[in-house]
Amino acid sequence: EETRNNNIGQVQTAGVTTLKGAMAVMDVVETATINLDQIRADIGAVQNQLQVTINNITVTQVNVKAAESTIRDVDFAAESANFSKYNILAQSGSYAMSQANQVQQNVLKLLQ
Repeated sequence: EETRNNNIGQVQTAGVTTLKGAMAVMDVVETATINLDQIRADIGAVQNQLQVTINNITVTQVNVKAAESTIRDVDFAAESANFSKYNILAQSGSYAMSQANQVQQNVLKLLQ
């Protein structure tokens, strides 16, 4: 920072009436241009990182809202009916299996 201020001061105090003064001013301007290019590159890199972060947050926000919408749109009556249906089917299957086992045991008793 101090070097930059000194360079600016050199431009202000240097005379361009001589070749040596003009060359000194050109060196200061070239150094300032290099510094400016580096600063612009750094700002551009940070800007790109911020843009990527904003895009990621936007996608995450859309996904969260879609998930929330899906959860809120669930038809609780239909889902309760489906749950009861599958619960009854599971119990019926268990009962049928127990009856089949009972029949096998009765057949074995008859054979003994």
